Amino acid sequence: MPKLPAAAATAESLVPAGWAIEQRHHADFNRDGRADVLLLLRQASAADTTPPRMLLVALATGRPPGYALSAANARLVPRDASGTLEDPMADGEITVRPGGFDLKLGMMPGTGSYLAATMRYRFRLERGCFRLIGYERAETHRGTLDTRDLSVNFLTGTVIHTTGNAQSNARQKKRERLAANPRRCLADVGSGWTFDPLG
Repeated sequence: MPKLPAAAATAESLVPAGWAIEQRHHADFNRDGRADVLLLLRQASAADTTPPRMLLVALATGRPPGYALSAANARLVPRDASGTLEDPMADGEITVRPGGFDLKLGMMPGTGSYLAATMRYRFRLERGCFRLIGYERAETHRGTLDTRDLSVNFLTGTVIHTTGNAQSNARQKKRERLAANPRRCLADVGSGWTFDPLG
């Protein structure tokens, strides 16, 4: 991950050389009445279908006005150098709210696999840490239409496994508890495609 400034007068000044703003979102993450910023950055020189990306969150400051870097992650939005997987943001989405944000990622193989999935990560600002508080994964086998979903609440430690088929209303649910529940901040989470919330 490139070196980032600790503070800047504008959101644009937080962007390192060779990177560009792909998405910009504003919300009051620390609930101080000022609009903070979340940036999805994309490496400007990358021409592949899944270019390097970085999430950057900065909190608005008072005097002088500007932004202070709060968190960054250059691994969570994944990339596939082989070109066999589609862009995770093609069906992805960033949703911001006071206190935190959600990131939805897609995993759609172009060749070699029938498994398609979407993952949703939920973060909340707690004591200077954008803490991962929720995780959802919905998988569908495009050949059989069998589904397998996983939902994890890191605040309560609740895990829900749901299996079924997209052509049927029948669902089976299994509940369990997390064996371990470390407090993960945004910078601690690896690739959104391979992250194991139960590990």
